[in-house]
Amino acid sequence: MKKQLGVNYEAFEASYDREHYVSLKINTLKISVEKFIEIFPYPLKPVPWTEDGFYYRPEDPVTKHPYFYAGLFYVQEPSAMSPVVALAPKPGDLCLDTCAAPGGKSMQIATQIMDHGLLVTNDINETRVKAILRNSEKFGLRNVLILNESPEKIVKAIGNRFNRILVDAPCSGEGMFRKDPKAIKSYETFGPLACQEMQRGIIDQLEGLVASNAVIVYSTCTFAPEENEDQIQYLLECSDRFKERAIDLNTIEFDDASKPYMTHIWPHLHKGEGHFIASIEASDKIEHFDAEVYPCNQPPEAFVEFMKVHLKRPLAGYFSLEGEKLYLKPELKVPTKGLKVVREGLLLGELKKGRFAPSQALAMYLKMADFHPVLDLPASGDEVTRYLKGETVFVGSESSGLHLICTDGYPIGFAKISNGTLKNMYPVSWRMM
Repeated sequence: MKKQLGVNYEAFEASYDREHYVSLKINTLKISVEKFIEIFPYPLKPVPWTEDGFYYRPEDPVTKHPYFYAGLFYVQEPSAMSPVVALAPKPGDLCLDTCAAPGGKSMQIATQIMDHGLLVTNDINETRVKAILRNSEKFGLRNVLILNESPEKIVKAIGNRFNRILVDAPCSGEGMFRKDPKAIKSYETFGPLACQEMQRGIIDQLEGLVASNAVIVYSTCTFAPEENEDQIQYLLECSDRFKERAIDLNTIEFDDASKPYMTHIWPHLHKGEGHFIASIEASDKIEHFDAEVYPCNQPPEAFVEFMKVHLKRPLAGYFSLEGEKLYLKPELKVPTKGLKVVREGLLLGELKKGRFAPSQALAMYLKMADFHPVLDLPASGDEVTRYLKGETVFVGSESSGLHLICTDGYPIGFAKISNGTLKNMYPVSWRMM
């Protein structure tokens, strides 16, 4: 690091003596930035390189607040928000997040495309991919395809279809040393050269994934040139189908070693743990394939009846009954033959003995105005905390039957009410501890 940073090394070293910064990203699919700032009870300061990211105080228990369970925000390290800003996905794009777990950057992509188009989010680790599924449900996503696959198999099945690709590559994690002491121990096994080999296994597949003029952002949370600058040079030298693309991050202070298409967010220059970002554009002469549009069809009668009773506006799209589970598929369709598909689209619920039972994912997808009847619990009250802990709640409501439970107007789950008592349907694995 001394050789790499030169006269800036002392400032870099001194940055490790301060506390690490913590931040959150607002889910703008559910709430506007302005409204969130208005109702959030803790002070926030903007992360300069993104419009929907904010620093909060480490002592504030933000993940215990009901808004966290309502999916209104996601806790994410501030530097880690920068790659998706550089990627700049737009509504309608077909996006791939190659190494996505636990899903923070995928959720950021989903908000950028406004849940239109298709987000293919993948992780090769079958345990870590479960976090992507949970976060996609909490964020209320429909236009998502979650995979548990190797890049090679994605190339074989889907091919040259993606407009935007994020490679947040597995790395030696030097940027995490201050935040997570376990990262130091991991470095002993997965140092720069070991990680470089893994990263090139992903880089080598990019040519088989990009559509014409596609944008690729490569990022890591480490500082080693072997995992960063050397990898971009390798990509550009191995194929004439890629060229440099300037990064538009106006608030990032580029150092002397930066180039228009790649830079570091250094912890001694910015309020974050550190990140490397590089942006590449694919040739306009790549033969590619467009995604298909899922046709609309009619859902099973049990779900039609459910919508008549409870939904003020019926859902439309392609419905797929797989066993007892009913899904609303994404708007766009890509080939998935031979791939391990964790989730494609929105899980609406299950059909059992001719009756429809709604899922937690459906509750998180809906807006309060979509459903009838609703029980709205104040975020500052005891009732919502008891609900999120899975306890029985006495609500004194005169209505009965299935209700969408909300907090300050934002859905958090379902419950059945009988004689003023709320029968809790909040999933065990989601409950507040």
